[in-house]
Formats: sequence, C-alpha cells, structure tokens
Amino acid sequence: MTIEQRRAFVGQKLESIGETVTSWSKKNSLDHRIVNDLIDGKFLGTRGVTLKARTQIEAFFGNIFDN
Repeated sequence: MTIEQRRAFVGQKLESIGETVTSWSKKNSLDHRIVNDLIDGKFLGTRGVTLKARTQIEAFFGNIFDN
C-alpha cells in the first residue's frame, strides 16, 4: 500500500465513524503527530513508542503497513 493509499484508507475509515486522526489518537492515548508520521511513512514503528502506536493502528485499521 502506498502512502497515498494508506492516507485515503485511514481517512475514509475515520470519516465513516466521525473521527479525525487527532481525535482517534487522543481516544487511544497516542500522540497524533506520531500517528500521522507512521501513516506518512516517516516512522517505521519498530521500537518503543512508535511500535506501540503502530500496534494500535494495525489493531484498528488492519495491516496497512508493508513491513
């Protein structure tokens, strides 16, 4: 999945439940900037806080990351 496809998929799913990335992140006790950076491919989410965020993102959205 490309970054553009990932952004569109996440946006559509969040829109369908009336959420934004910021509100979804806050509800899941995550920093919205980290969530955005993971979706944009700036972070891989392999250790620490980014791994926790990636795990929660994948639990909600499914496997949207290529790795």
